[in-house]
Amino acid sequence: MGDLYGYKVRYATSQWQERTDLPSLAEVVQAIDDADAALGWESDNPEYKELKARSLYYRALINGPDSAGVADIREAALLHRDAIELRPRWPYSWANLVLMKAHLGEVDDEYQHALEQAIRFGPWEQSVHLSLTHAAVLSWSSLSKEQKSLYAGNIERGLVRDFRAMRTTLDAYQKRSVVCAYLKRSPKQKRLCVAK
Repeated sequence: MGDLYGYKVRYATSQWQERTDLPSLAEVVQAIDDADAALGWESDNPEYKELKARSLYYRALINGPDSAGVADIREAALLHRDAIELRPRWPYSWANLVLMKAHLGEVDDEYQHALEQAIRFGPWEQSVHLSLTHAAVLSWSSLSKEQKSLYAGNIERGLVRDFRAMRTTLDAYQKRSVVCAYLKRSPKQKRLCVAK
């Protein structure tokens, strides 16, 4: 029964990732309710925790940076930590924890560790590339040179997998030029950094 509700949330969140606009608040609230129902059947299922966290993140994006949005991001971070404890080699949870911490402005030791683990366990996972790229541009001004280099490697791999999605993400935050300074010279780097 938990999977019945979990699949509904997984389907919804994967559809939202393909969209150029945010889902409606009603869609997100339904997904959160479904995630809670799945967790009601299996409270220690790391996937259900991850799915609820993703749904909370979408609600935070819809609500904006007010106190409710921040509370959703904090709760999502807790759920990602729980999922990591249950499944420590799952790169998506690590990458999403980095993203939540980036939104909260928490560039600390946990952020660094999560970044390293996401890259270690998901070097060729496109969802990891995209989550980390969002985190990178949100945190860019607070990052060390080493962290910027880690992100550059992730972005380079992401360009190989899905050039358009990576460029769109960098352009959405108007960070393409500053990130390009850290990328190794390659045909993909040239295409990204020279193109308008």
